[in-house]
Amino acid sequence: MKFLTNPAKLAKIFTQTRRDFLKSTAATATVGLVGGSMAGKEVKAFAYEPYPLDDDLETVVTSCAHNCGSRHMLVAHKKGDVIVRLSTDDGTHQGDDAYGTDTEEKPQLRACLRGRSYRSRLYSPERLLYPMKRVGKRGEGKFKRVSWDEALTDIAKSMTHLKETYGPTAILDQSYAGASYGVLHKSDQIEGLLGRFLGMFGCRTNSWSVPSYQGNTFASRMSYGTIQDGNEDDAFMHSKLIVMWGWNPAYTFHGGNTFYYMRKAKQRGCKFVVIDPQYTDSASAYDAWWIPIRPNTDAAMMAGMAHYIFDNNLQDQEFIDKFVQGMDEGTMPDWAKGQDNFKDYIMGVSDGIPKTPEWAADICGVSTEDIIKLADMYATTKPAALKASWSPGRNAYGEQYARMANALQAMTGNVGKLGGCAEGVGKGWHAEGVAYPYDQFANVWFAAIKSDRWAHCVINYPNVKREEIGIWPRGDNTDGQIPNIRGIFWQGSDWFNQLTNINKEIEAIDKLNSYGEGESLLVCMDSTITPTGIWADYLLPIATHFERHDVALPWYKGHYYIHRPKVINPMGESKSDFQVFTELAYRLGFGPGCESACKTDPLGWVMSE
Repeated sequence: MKFLTNPAKLAKIFTQTRRDFLKSTAATATVGLVGGSMAGKEVKAFAYEPYPLDDDLETVVTSCAHNCGSRHMLVAHKKGDVIVRLSTDDGTHQGDDAYGTDTEEKPQLRACLRGRSYRSRLYSPERLLYPMKRVGKRGEGKFKRVSWDEALTDIAKSMTHLKETYGPTAILDQSYAGASYGVLHKSDQIEGLLGRFLGMFGCRTNSWSVPSYQGNTFASRMSYGTIQDGNEDDAFMHSKLIVMWGWNPAYTFHGGNTFYYMRKAKQRGCKFVVIDPQYTDSASAYDAWWIPIRPNTDAAMMAGMAHYIFDNNLQDQEFIDKFVQGMDEGTMPDWAKGQDNFKDYIMGVSDGIPKTPEWAADICGVSTEDIIKLADMYATTKPAALKASWSPGRNAYGEQYARMANALQAMTGNVGKLGGCAEGVGKGWHAEGVAYPYDQFANVWFAAIKSDRWAHCVINYPNVKREEIGIWPRGDNTDGQIPNIRGIFWQGSDWFNQLTNINKEIEAIDKLNSYGEGESLLVCMDSTITPTGIWADYLLPIATHFERHDVALPWYKGHYYIHRPKVINPMGESKSDFQVFTELAYRLGFGPGCESACKTDPLGWVMSE
């Protein structure tokens, strides 16, 4: 090995320009590759040209379609039928406002990082472009390309057979937890296109609940008596302390303009804390105090905080006495006098185990000092927002984490206060403000089971008790009947990615296999090949929201709608969900009814394809 030691040569190397370096290295590399045939010729390194400039691009305002809470503005910049890049609101797209307009009255609807990166999904190598039919065993991932006519005709025949043979509960609706979200093209358990289609067909077992927030929903009902417990996000502007517990709003908004309001809080001196096993982008953006925690131990840390607050008499006793039941002996209702109350449990009166910060530290891996410091901050800073996000509750007994968060919110008097936060499930919404299609078919079902119990139902049918699978009550003689599930539609949803206990789901698919060819049906409708799709009999390519007309609106916060025009033509042979269900309906004998019912939204708009 030779080392270059000549100072003059070293100086020349380190002072040459980038262009000189690229010229020399490109020439050297080329000569080496082609055996010297390019010797004596200059080889230039250059970027791809011509790269279209903004003046050459057409701009189309649309929105995101991810199912994460907000659906903010996306601005597609396209050349012909190709989206070159995506940007977001800059103040010029909400009427006649000027560039940079961003006020509390009309904040910009800025998309998050995931929304802005949607091109990687739109043009993904895993994009599903043609109808595919399984040719191997389920789960092998072996498919062949077929025509739409063959795929839909076969599916329609199989649906008819399953309904006639196994009854109106034979087909399971699993249209949730996906990214097919709009006023019309909505993959949801209620008021979604699949549910309305199967309701017209007369064969549907519904999936109720989702793992995302079921623990929080239960906690809200137990703590507040309602799931309408959330604050509007503009309340964050008035917070002096925001505790992001398991929440990363850089990726997951829970309402419109969340980041704007939190930035306003930061500018006004608000302090931020993040409790999360990972250091997140949100922790970085807000210069937050990051407290890493052992997963699934959040309730213990909160209990340690509660003990410190009680032990130092930092609770808002006036608020507790006026608004809270069961916090201590003095707030127990008459019928519960003498029973355990929250304070006695925390202080160890009822079980002999004081839930001290030291006790909590051994469980959650957070130091005693940090638990005490956070408890003191939260109890003495007014108003303070403890945003208890859903993710820590996605485990066994996850509702206890959410209930403990509710208790901390109440004992510090931060419920119902501007700048405070009462969020459990956080759905501060009213049904009359939701503009999704609703007609006589919007919520027709013949059985409804808890979404994550479908595999248990299939594996153990018919020896299943209703409480094992969460059968929703019905007001007729079919109440409590165990569904005989033989078919599944996955529309815009990826249950093999979202649900718990994937091995049990695979076992359920094996049970369906045991019935023999033609006695079960698995259909996946999505824009990409998903883990769920690998197990399907048919993969149906669905157009993304850039390739169809629709209207976007946030979940339950954010007071706006965004029109989604068709930006580009559907790629490959993709069809919209509406097209697929309409074509299936014609094969099943109720095409005109499906077309007219599914095509009109509740505001009376006709959503043309």
